[in-house]
Amino acid sequence: MPAEQNLTGNLHREVRNYYDLNTARWFGRPRDSGAIHRAVWGAGVGSRAEAFQYVDRLVLRELQELAGSFEAPLHVLDLGCGVGNSLIFLASHSMIRGTGVTLSGVQARYAAQHIRQAGLTGRVECLEGDFLELPKTIAPAQLAFSIEAFVHSSDPERYFAATTEHVVSGGRLIVCDDVLSERAQQPLSRRETRMLDEVRSGWLAPSLITVARAEACASRSGYRLLKNVDLTRFLDLRRPRDLLVAASVAVGRHLPLTGYRWRSLVGGNALQAALVAGLVEFRFVVWQKSDPR
Repeated sequence: MPAEQNLTGNLHREVRNYYDLNTARWFGRPRDSGAIHRAVWGAGVGSRAEAFQYVDRLVLRELQELAGSFEAPLHVLDLGCGVGNSLIFLASHSMIRGTGVTLSGVQARYAAQHIRQAGLTGRVECLEGDFLELPKTIAPAQLAFSIEAFVHSSDPERYFAATTEHVVSGGRLIVCDDVLSERAQQPLSRRETRMLDEVRSGWLAPSLITVARAEACASRSGYRLLKNVDLTRFLDLRRPRDLLVAASVAVGRHLPLTGYRWRSLVGGNALQAALVAGLVEFRFVVWQKSDPR
């Protein structure tokens, strides 16, 4: 097996295992939201539940802008759908058909349960699979999006190439995720270099890249940039819990700790530090698929 394929297989296995192991734990206790992605305290947000819906509402706004350009119902594709919460939100606020894809079989089962509970069976479905190798049977989509899933992709070039096969001309692709800042392109200290290395390894984020590089990849796949919004200032950074994690990681570095949970603590702590230091930004980026020439 070529080394690149082996690396991709290992990454997919680790991402799947991480979410298989943690999803039941996350949903085994009371939560503020069914969302797995981060809370964003943007304009108009008045509660933690609303903060978890903020990015979903941004996606809904893009969907509403497209509504007059295509025959209803629009088909929406969630690449890295988690337990289906975003698609359920969109389908509860608009007459769409939704398809989600997740590497995690555990998440796919939770999603099916949540879809039934929301009364959306027949309109929304979540499949277990790889969004870099989507089934040909998936209907063309007018809108595709990834919320905090793009960074898990083994290859950003393949991500855009894979999506363009399923997004119709004039349709939109949204990526809301962590990206490298311009500051991260400057010479870095040893501590800053380690910080970004730990984000990539601990957060399973090989596609932590700049928006400029993402734009170059997207352009080669027939997309043009529409919007690029920095949401970093709306994140709830350095909460007491985050400071406790930082202290635990500092102590744990001197202990023989291993496993997904430890590595994710290290990666999550590094991500927090990188966001605070301005090395990483949390952005909402929208592309439109160009008409074929």
